[in-house]
Amino acid sequence: MFTKWDKILIIALIVASAASYPAIRHFFPGEKYVSIEVLGEEIKVVRLGLHKEISVRGISGESIIRFDEFGARFVESPSSYKKCIGAGYVKDVGDVIHCEENGVTLRVIGSGRADRAKPDFITR
Repeated sequence: MFTKWDKILIIALIVASAASYPAIRHFFPGEKYVSIEVLGEEIKVVRLGLHKEISVRGISGESIIRFDEFGARFVESPSSYKKCIGAGYVKDVGDVIHCEENGVTLRVIGSGRADRAKPDFITR
């Protein structure tokens, strides 16, 4: 059957596998998505990493959101001081930008769960 050393090797492999699980989850966190909301209602979910632009109708006009290798951000917005555009990128799970003047929110969520967080940046 199994020798003493076979049993030790099997136990060592099981312990090493269990110990490596957190590291694997850290380096391979899964897909990330951006939830686009208007007035709190989710209207579209887009996977991060795509190269595209999406036009979204808010309460005061059209906002254009660009997706690229850096994340997602506003590139056009009807806000008077263009603060939504200056807010930068959202790229990590939990990142949120809310353009209050237009009522459009970008929220990064993880795969398989709707991670909801408080806004990182609110513009008026």
